[in-house]
Amino acid sequence: MGFLDEISDSIVNTTKDLGKMAQNAGDITKLQYDKKVKEAELSKLYEKLGKKYYEDNKDSDDEDIKIITAVILRIKEISDEIMQKKGGKPCPKCGSLVKDGSRYCSKCGEKIDDIFEE
Repeated sequence: MGFLDEISDSIVNTTKDLGKMAQNAGDITKLQYDKKVKEAELSKLYEKLGKKYYEDNKDSDDEDIKIITAVILRIKEISDEIMQKKGGKPCPKCGSLVKDGSRYCSKCGEKIDDIFEE
């Protein structure tokens, strides 16, 4: 086997190795993506479970439940303030912005009665 044959074999082997490395890199990227998707799915399941637990126990004296309730109430207050600054109030059915004086919610069609009377 001559010098050129050795170089040719070396190039072929290097090309095969690079191909395997590229394949592995692609496989790793796909696996990492699949892992992220499953982690996101798990987070959503934990969130769903946590919400269910909260709903089932929201009247308890558990300190964490009280903190969550306080945060939920503050979020509602902030949302109401945002809506007020936008010139409306939340729809009692869907929560969308209903402009002052509107008779129906533009998102869900709910008839608006008395939300602007104070």
